[in-house]
Order: sequence, then structure tokens, then C-alpha cells
Amino acid sequence: GIDPFSAGAALREIVPAIKGIWKGDYEHDGKQWSFPKTTSSPKPYQDPHPPIWIAARDQNSHDFALANDCNVQVTPLWLGDDEVESLMEKFNNACASHPKKPRPKIMVLRHTFVAETEAELVQGAKDISRFYCYFGAWFKNERPIEQGLIKKLSEEEMSKIEMYSPENMRKNSIIGTPEEAIERIKFCEQLGYDEYSYWVDSSMSFDKKKKSLELFINKVMPAFT
Repeated sequence: GIDPFSAGAALREIVPAIKGIWKGDYEHDGKQWSFPKTTSSPKPYQDPHPPIWIAARDQNSHDFALANDCNVQVTPLWLGDDEVESLMEKFNNACASHPKKPRPKIMVLRHTFVAETEAELVQGAKDISRFYCYFGAWFKNERPIEQGLIKKLSEEEMSKIEMYSPENMRKNSIIGTPEEAIERIKFCEQLGYDEYSYWVDSSMSFDKKKKSLELFINKVMPAFT
């Protein structure tokens, strides 16, 4: 029930407030949040505080992260390498707009599925397609919700959502053999991303996720050490 603009406003207000709470004896009376004098317990071990990561997509969020000394995490969601490039461009623009700020870290989060057979990869693309069909339905905030669950999507409904099709997911997400995954992730590295985040959430079974992650650990990660 929260629109993206309200969510962004809440984020921009709470980040400075969190820093204040870590310092101690901080009170806040804002548009989104209001609370009396408050102190975190225990206090942060890091000086001045733990690293803060901001999930950013639009230019304003990148600029906010830089202005507030935060690292940046981006995701192309269901989109592909063009969006990964666009997000890095926004980050670089923010860095250029804040020349007195140290360049923070930037992480890219991408749906990842590694397998060694074509049949597994085809099914993996279908599973991630299903995930995004439901992701989009939740985001649109239009379908009935009962007992915390959204009304099920039919196979026909999902088949009509072209941007989330299995074919597009196979092309845009990191779905491939270990060798293919390495090549795709090296593209992100060459763009300047500091960290890669393996997005495991999908409609796959636990065993399929585990097998993919094991392949990623054993056959993909060594290429980046």
C-alpha cells in the first residue's frame, strides 16, 4: 500500500536518523518518522558506524547515497546488460556531481542460476519468469490479497507478459553454464562494479537453488579470486 515516491521519502528521512540513533540521544520529528530521544544499544563497533548501502535506481537515489556517504546497490531487475550499463552511468554521474566525496562501493544484484545441462537452464528460465510475473503483480498492487497471499496468476495470464517471458529471462538474467556466468559477470566487473550479489530468490525448489549455488561457488567464483 506504499507508493514508490512515499517509500523514497521515507528512506531519505530515515538514513540520517539512523546515524543519529547510533550516536545516541537522538530525537526526530519529521514528515515520515517521529520518535523521542533514542539511543541504539549496543552502540556500533565500527567508527563512525557500519557501512550503509542504499538500493538505488533513479538518479536522485544515487545522488542521495553519495551525499550521505553511503554505498550503492543496484539491480536491473528483469532487464539486461543495457540496464546494468545505465545504472553504472547514473552512479558515475552522482560521483561526478559530488567531487569532494570519496567514491563509495557499488554492488550489482542479479538473478543468477547456474547449471550444466540445457534442460536445467530452460527450466531455470521458466522459474525466474514465474517469479517476475508474481513480482510484477505484487508491485502493481491491484490483485486481491487474502491471508497474506496474492491471488494466483493463471498460466495464460503469465504467458501474456512478454517482458517476463522465459526467453527474456534467459537473455537478461545470469542464467547459464559456469563458463557463461563467468563471462557475464566479468562484463559487470569491467563496467566498474565492485561487488556482485547473487539473487537466489525465485520459484525454484530449495534443492535446485542449492545445486546452482554450489556450482557458482565451485566453478564461477574461482575466476574472480
